[in-house]
Amino acid sequence: METKEEKRYKYGAPMSIILLIGFLTAASQSFGYMEAELLNTYIDHVLNLEYTFIAIMVIFSATMGLIFLFIWGIFSDNTRSKLGRRRPYILGGAVVCGVSLIAFGFSNSYLWCFIIDVIIIGIASNSLYAAQRVLVPDYVDVEHRGRVNSIVNVLFIIGILVPVLLTFIAKESFSAPNPDPLETGVILTQAGHQFLFYIGGGIVIIAGVVGFIFIKDPVPLSELPPKKRFKDELRSTFNIQLLKENKEFFKLIIAKTIYMSGVSAVISYIFNFLFSLEVAAIDYAIILGIAAPFLFIALFFLGKLTDKVGRKKVIPPTILIACVGFIAVPILIETGQLNPVLLGIAFGGILLGLLGAMVPMNTWSQDLLPEEERGKFTGIYNIENTVSQILGASAAAIVATMLTGVLTNPIAGIFFVAPCYFALSIPFFLRVKETLIHK
Repeated sequence: METKEEKRYKYGAPMSIILLIGFLTAASQSFGYMEAELLNTYIDHVLNLEYTFIAIMVIFSATMGLIFLFIWGIFSDNTRSKLGRRRPYILGGAVVCGVSLIAFGFSNSYLWCFIIDVIIIGIASNSLYAAQRVLVPDYVDVEHRGRVNSIVNVLFIIGILVPVLLTFIAKESFSAPNPDPLETGVILTQAGHQFLFYIGGGIVIIAGVVGFIFIKDPVPLSELPPKKRFKDELRSTFNIQLLKENKEFFKLIIAKTIYMSGVSAVISYIFNFLFSLEVAAIDYAIILGIAAPFLFIALFFLGKLTDKVGRKKVIPPTILIACVGFIAVPILIETGQLNPVLLGIAFGGILLGLLGAMVPMNTWSQDLLPEEERGKFTGIYNIENTVSQILGASAAAIVATMLTGVLTNPIAGIFFVAPCYFALSIPFFLRVKETLIHK
């Protein structure tokens, strides 16, 4: 019979801590969704600019992420303040992000949008992410990370679903006919974007405050190794010996960068696509009602399987199943099959690729983070998020432009880009060593 202490640490950490990490992750993702999706629709719908302007902002924003997540990661590794190690970056990043998101909704020029998103949010959001993304490996051992990541990912998905549902509500209340005669569907007005930005900004501020108050450091600061100077950390990063000692980590970066390029190809334009569809709100509800339960079941299954058979064996079949859903969507549209049930099944596969596959992938990456330099290596690992945004958003924009006049809905071409990147990533994942060693 399990003791009270064994039950408390059944998942490697107290459930209260896991749920708090999940809440902060959900809020960060809710903000990330709005930054990745609704700032893009704002450029298209409110400022009425071409997709190229979206791609430019995405590319520069990704570049800022590549630089500042690494910088903040080094600082958080070496912070020994009375406020804690990670907590100051959670609070400061969340508050600045929330205020900046709200301010974005009042921008009437591309320059101001660029400054807020690329410079202000580009710096502040990576302070938040640098601290938030290492909380699971900080608290949870290797044997429990798959299951913990499945729990955290459920809350992560709720952090997406809530603003998605709010977006559909805003679409019904704040939409207007698309003024471009060559485009179909509706646009989300500036008031609609402001409505969503108030909510998203408020959520991330609240989460930052809650995380700062309740998520304490798992190891007393006095037991941590002495902090290193920034320039010494920077010098050690660009050392060939570091590459040799952590070659599996860098091999995983390559594999996931390729994979995430496919994710970014879709994520960067998904709401431009959804708003282009002439689908009623009830049909969206049916699609989500089919796809979401499938995803939640898959998450728990993938979490247990990841801790049971390993990370490496789970990823390839998950990717291949997801590819079917991506390919099905543009085919259904071209054949006129806008049946919400069929689209719901297809989107189940898409969500598996966008979100479900992250359970084994994130667990694998957490395993490979050096224990005392997790913040810095999370910054290095962010290469897969930033470079993939550039590769994915650019490829999707090119394909959508090329398919204008070829497909009924050219933006649906983004769903052909993703499986290409996904399939290409599989051989690279297979070259990374398994990290789960059963005792």
